[in-house]
Amino acid sequence: MVQRLIRVWEFLTYSLWVSPLLFALGGAALAVGIMAAPQDILRDMFPSLLPGFNEIQAVRGLLETLLATLVTLTTFALSITMVVLTLAAGSLGPRMIRNFMGDNKTQNALGTFVGSILFLITSLMLMGEKPDSAPVPHLAVTVGIALFVISVFVLILFVHHLGRSIVADEVIQRVGKNLEETIQSASNTLTDPIKAAESAQTTLPDPQDIPRDQAICVASSGYVQGVDYEKICEIAKQTDTRISLVIRAGQHVLIGDIVGRITPLKDDVSKQAQDNIEQCHADILEAIMIGSHRTAMLDVEFALRQLVEVALRALSPGINDPFTAIAAIYRLGDALPHAMQFRYPVGIWRDDDDEVRLHALMSDFGGMLGAAYDQIRQSATAKPDVLLPMAEILESLMRLAETDHQREVLRTHARMIANAAERDIPEENDRKTVVRAATRVLHHQKPVKNSASEEDA
Repeated sequence: MVQRLIRVWEFLTYSLWVSPLLFALGGAALAVGIMAAPQDILRDMFPSLLPGFNEIQAVRGLLETLLATLVTLTTFALSITMVVLTLAAGSLGPRMIRNFMGDNKTQNALGTFVGSILFLITSLMLMGEKPDSAPVPHLAVTVGIALFVISVFVLILFVHHLGRSIVADEVIQRVGKNLEETIQSASNTLTDPIKAAESAQTTLPDPQDIPRDQAICVASSGYVQGVDYEKICEIAKQTDTRISLVIRAGQHVLIGDIVGRITPLKDDVSKQAQDNIEQCHADILEAIMIGSHRTAMLDVEFALRQLVEVALRALSPGINDPFTAIAAIYRLGDALPHAMQFRYPVGIWRDDDDEVRLHALMSDFGGMLGAAYDQIRQSATAKPDVLLPMAEILESLMRLAETDHQREVLRTHARMIANAAERDIPEENDRKTVVRAATRVLHHQKPVKNSASEEDA
């Protein structure tokens, strides 16, 4: 259930229409409330704050003028937004568009314009063809003027914000922050199952070895957007089975692919048992969310690849901006220590009776480091200014590594960086600098606690 709620929340958060829709409803409701209020009493209560219009026709003319001007401002703001999205897609990558669409300041600015427009439209509609002798809606005019002034200042701030939002360093920091939040959110949910699997040294079956009558086969093609592990664990308890999942969020599956195994815990060949297995299969497929695109909130490696895409585009011959690539690499380095909490590629879930009900494939530190480093290294094999910070980050991560497996993964990437430098960097001094940095990672020793000093203490 939590995974599904996260997916829905991500859809709403990164939709450009949600916030303007709420502002529009708020503007219309505000207009209805103000027009329903007794105008003469408001005029007597706030004589110095409300404008002194004596004819409703003058009020209608002013509101129509403000409405036409606000529509023009909104059109201008949308045009600027489209230009920024086009520039972002061209220089930073099309997957960066979702970050601009999910920006709160952009959504709230457009919402302010739309809400003001709906307020003016609703006010004019409620005025209708009232006679000139009708009470003048002084408060509606005051609020309309105030919303217009606010919209003008919001437009100025909006243009300033969009100008800053396409700066590469700003994008990298914003995407990096989202990445760290994604890693932390996944860690809060998955740390205990991963630790339990690591302690038990749990392994998963090879899909090729799963019997056909126990196999879980997907009914559609697409990306695995998320898995509701708690629901699957509950299904396994109800049917007295043990589930093994060999897929995780972010992987692409084709219709009919084997993604897991249902293992009955009792030898029962009755028809009722077979029906339970079939029902279990159908329920599990409902808990595996498959869609046409990946989700950043549930897929840590996809969040990593957004920064990788910025670096790859910066390294492309058409752009050739190594400074942006280096900034993306350092931001990846800031986030990777958080990924070290994913120490093992499997997680296990138990029921209330401490019976293991679910084994599932997880993203681990090795996979995340590969997602962050492999493509950048392959695109920068002849660029010492890019390979050097990559090696330096590996050295820093080596000091933070918690397991021998993590250290071996870091050494493997250091070897690939050294091999790339030896093979493709023609300048000897540049080549030696990169190789020397990578060699420090290879020769790094595991910290040894001083037991004698601990005893003295």
